[in-house]
Amino acid sequence: MRGLGAGLIAAFLAALLAVGPAATADLTPAQAADAVKRHVCFSTTWWGDPYVRLGQAVTVDVRVDGHAAYLWSEDMRAVPRVKRWADSYVVVQRQGGPVVTQRSGYNVDLLRGEPAYERERRRVYAPGGQRLAVTLPTTCEPRFQPDSPLKAEMRAVLIASLTNAVRTWGRRPAGGQVRMTIADFDIDYPEAFALRQDTGEVLRIALLSADPMSYTGGRARQYVVTPAAKGPVAAKLRRLILRHGQTRVISVR
Repeated sequence: MRGLGAGLIAAFLAALLAVGPAATADLTPAQAADAVKRHVCFSTTWWGDPYVRLGQAVTVDVRVDGHAAYLWSEDMRAVPRVKRWADSYVVVQRQGGPVVTQRSGYNVDLLRGEPAYERERRRVYAPGGQRLAVTLPTTCEPRFQPDSPLKAEMRAVLIASLTNAVRTWGRRPAGGQVRMTIADFDIDYPEAFALRQDTGEVLRIALLSADPMSYTGGRARQYVVTPAAKGPVAAKLRRLILRHGQTRVISVR
């Protein structure tokens, strides 16, 4: 009996391990559409996207394939001097909820027939798709999620990535320390942002990696950090970072 019990326990543990990430429930079309709405607000607020038709009802075609969803809309953005503009999205179901992992935009009349355009369109318009009427948010003032163990882990990786950026390609700070103002973020953001106070650089931290299921930069546990190009977007980011950020001292050996 003792051996049988041990065997049953081992089999039970093996079954639990086999389930792993697959225990996450499949996406629904409504969840995928909500993830796109959050991404629209992110792009409006942080990237200064002026073309989104905020507050309008738009048509979104979506096809769900397990933990992934593919979406296509031709009336989400009004782009000047473009008759038909299409937005393509990929949403994946992660441990913490649905996240947009890819967004592409196409001038339909100009790019119809191009391989990327046709590939992304085909993955939506395959058997099993459906059409949704989605009302975009009217306003997009950030309302950040409260801290959680996952968000704290992401923040730790973010700070380590900033430290590595200063160490490897940034200007060495006097005394080995630099003050960084780091903007708050949500776990489904594609990017986070920081302001290096001694140089005035606005830094962009890519929270997405080649692993679409990873919150922490994939196997390397590092986010890619790049300086924002000077201009109106960087000026807007600077104001947002100062409004929504906290200052930390980063030590570089």
